[in-house]
Parts: sequence; structure tokens; C-alpha cells
Amino acid sequence: MNEIDKLKRAKLYMDKLSVGVDPNSGMRVHEDDIVRDSRVIACFEYISRVLGWELEAFENRTETPEKSRRRRVFISDDQLAQLQLNNGECKVSDIANEINRIIAGNETKKFQAVWINDWLESIGMMTKNADGHRIATSEGENIGITSCLKTSKKGYDYYLNLYSVQAQTFIYDNLRAIIDHHYDQ
Repeated sequence: MNEIDKLKRAKLYMDKLSVGVDPNSGMRVHEDDIVRDSRVIACFEYISRVLGWELEAFENRTETPEKSRRRRVFISDDQLAQLQLNNGECKVSDIANEINRIIAGNETKKFQAVWINDWLESIGMMTKNADGHRIATSEGENIGITSCLKTSKKGYDYYLNLYSVQAQTFIYDNLRAIIDHHYDQ
């Protein structure tokens, strides 16, 4: 039973109860039954009107096209070859932006920067410190990930992870493993 059918049934029951009829049997209820009380009848009538308004609104709703479902992120061999390295160090968001630039025509979901960090953490290249910030491990530092302690304008300390050309190359070389890791979680 869909939503509109449920609304119609509920309104029908309220209409029957408001005139003292058992909606299941169709028989009139006894004069002393609580459903024959004038205040209860007024409630049934009100609920019936509200359900009628809801039905009308539901039936007058314009159909909105369902969002097209985007496919799983993928990258072809040709697209992998087109990825460009940032000169010097860059942020993980810069890497994700480059990947999204290349896969834009694939009609897939967007690649997320956090997927890289999740994967790097899963293989021991990054870890969360006591404050919950992701920082490079010694293995991560060996491939060119640098974690720099910074202070925000509001005075909060945070870590900025920067990725060297070597680290970017490592990520691009393992891009399919990163995508698979995200979808396998």
C-alpha cells in the first residue's frame, strides 16, 4: 500500500467513525459507544478534513524527476595518463581536484579527497594523533607526505598535510586501489 492509499484509507475510517459506523464491519456502533460522543465525533471530522487537505496536496504535487544516480567513480588508463602533477607540494584537495578534472566526463560521483587519506591511513602511511588530526607516519614521510602544525585565525592548532611530487605520483599509481578501498568500506 503506497502513501496515497494509506491516506485515503485513513480518511475513509475517520469519515465512517464520525457518523458512528464501525469502519471494519460497516455496522452502526451502539449509542453508548465512545465514538458517538460529540467531542470525539468533532475530532474524527477534524482529522478527516486534515487528511483531505493532505490528500489534495499529495495529489497536486508536481512530480520532480528523480536525481540521476551517479555511477561509481572510475578512471580509464587514458585518463590516468592525463593526470598532471602539481609542481612542488600541494594539498590533498588539489590532488582530488585534478582527478575530478580528468574524470569529469565519466558521469560518475565526484572523487573525494578524504578517500585518499582514508586509504593512506589503512596502509599505514597516515595515522590520527591524540587530537584526532591525521598526520603522516614515518612511512608516509618516506614517500613525501609532510605534516605541518599550523594555527588557524581563531587560534586552533591543526595539521596541514602536504604532498610532494613523489607522494602525488604514489597516489596516482594507486588510484584504483584508493577507489576500491572507498567502495569496499
